[in-house]
Amino acid sequence: MNRQIVKIGKHIFFWIGVFLFYILSSTEPNLLEQTVISTLLKFPSFIIAAYTFNYWQVPYYLKKKKYIFFMISVIIVIVILVLLSRVIGYYYLDKFCKEGPYPFISLIDFPFYMMSFHLPALILYFYKTNKEGEIKRERIYQLEKEKISTELKYLKAQLNPHFLFNTLNNLYSFVITKSPKAPNMILQLSGILDYVLYKSQQPYVFLKEEIQTIENYIALEQIKYGDRLNVDFSKNIQNEQQHIIPLLLLSIVENAFKHGVSGSVEKPEVKIVLTQTNSIIEFVVCNTKLPAKEVNKTDDYKEGIGLKNIKRQLDLAYFNKHTFEIEELETFFKLKLCLK
Repeated sequence: MNRQIVKIGKHIFFWIGVFLFYILSSTEPNLLEQTVISTLLKFPSFIIAAYTFNYWQVPYYLKKKKYIFFMISVIIVIVILVLLSRVIGYYYLDKFCKEGPYPFISLIDFPFYMMSFHLPALILYFYKTNKEGEIKRERIYQLEKEKISTELKYLKAQLNPHFLFNTLNNLYSFVITKSPKAPNMILQLSGILDYVLYKSQQPYVFLKEEIQTIENYIALEQIKYGDRLNVDFSKNIQNEQQHIIPLLLLSIVENAFKHGVSGSVEKPEVKIVLTQTNSIIEFVVCNTKLPAKEVNKTDDYKEGIGLKNIKRQLDLAYFNKHTFEIEELETFFKLKLCLK
């Protein structure tokens, strides 16, 4: 109801503006009375032309590409409005005509009537078209935004179960053996769970929160593999409050451990370097890997899915604002990400 009132108010404001435009466009003050009367007499024609054009001819003929019907309807309406205008104003205009009675129909003045009647109609048409375009663009933007949000949640959901499944398995084995490492492992796991289940549902998190979760993850992996695993995580951070989408860096680290530590890699190593300067985040992860001849098709498939998910998240959240480079040798894998 309120929207309808606002819409009516806008139309009233528009016609007041049109009326004032015609009145003020008169350059001779002594013709003001004539201009006011003439405009009032023509005003019904302006209104009819505007609403028949924008709410009948354009939507039913022009937009449906019925161009012949559109042209015929426009001509018919113009003829009717010219006749109507002359019938209404015939006797009044004669008062102001110094050169004798004003002719009932003047072919010379017909193009002028045609243009003058449809000037407000065209103004209203361009305004209406622009407004509809804005609404359409906003709707498309909102749909794209919702699609991106839904797809990001789906991609996160694909990563989380594997992440938690492995950690819980490790914790179970330590609890069974009554290892003194179990309490620390529970604390680190609780921190990861809080991040994965709650904070990761936000569109962005602070960089320090992602770093803390990565450190908890590394600590859990260190407990699992012991001295067999060599991990180096170096950081150079200027602003820990820098925003980043959650689980992005963590997913890359998880991918490195998944393919560079587990399995039959003899001396697994993972090196991580994180740099943040001037709102730019650079993240480099290097890990050992099995030679290509020892990797089965299942492993290749899993690795492809993990990297595709990461790339898809980057395309959605950092479109044209990131670089993602991969270098792969026989027993070495390096991934470099730069977020601008």
